[in-house]
Amino acid sequence: MKRLLLFLILMSLLLAGCISTSTPDVKSTAQVAIAATLTAQPTETSMPTPTETPTHTPTREPIPTFPPPPTKTPRPFTLSLETYKGQGFSFQYPANARLENVAPTKSAGQVISPATAEIRVIGPQVWIKPGDADWFYRGPAYELIVRTYENPEGLDAESWARNYILTSWQEASERHQPWGSLPVSEKGEIDEDEVGSSIVAGQPAFWVSYFAFDSCISAYYLTSNHRVVELSFSLYPLENQPLAMVQEDMYALVLGTFRLEGK
Repeated sequence: MKRLLLFLILMSLLLAGCISTSTPDVKSTAQVAIAATLTAQPTETSMPTPTETPTHTPTREPIPTFPPPPTKTPRPFTLSLETYKGQGFSFQYPANARLENVAPTKSAGQVISPATAEIRVIGPQVWIKPGDADWFYRGPAYELIVRTYENPEGLDAESWARNYILTSWQEASERHQPWGSLPVSEKGEIDEDEVGSSIVAGQPAFWVSYFAFDSCISAYYLTSNHRVVELSFSLYPLENQPLAMVQEDMYALVLGTFRLEGK
């Protein structure tokens, strides 16, 4: 690079000397050439400063939040059981139910109740409203009634129950009382589709279905020691009672644990 500059300077001087009429000053010319050589330094190219790659500060993932768990409402039944024993029989029932000994009430179609004792198994109070319904149910979760009758003639369960049904129908007819709940025709004949033999906890029983408008009353009759025991409860269609299936389970529990003395 320096040699090229010197060559160009010398050529310019020679040309100038050829054109000029005066003799050139060799000393001054050399000084000028040296000064030009010293000042004509190659230009340094500045290297670009490398840019640092930005570092990403890791962000903390947000902690997910969950809604609080729904409040659990007490179930209308429990796994704990209590045992009732007395009046010649025993059975088990849920511990959250209560027992009430009440004065005998009239059964389906009766004018005067011939029962000698009555026990009610009443479930806890509940309030239930189906999600798509415009009505709600408030009352006991379930209710089962145990009535005791005298059986002086020692009839079997079926004979006693049939006589009981026809006697109730006869009394209601004579007093012009409604008897539509009884499974009996206007001619005084029992509807065989609404009665039948059954088994309760391995013991022979007789089953009767009584009409109750929005439900039916299912009753089971058992006999022991000149005594008849009736276990009855209402069965509702699911669209009328949201606890229908739970109720059936409770009634099956009581019937499955029912025992008569001497059986």
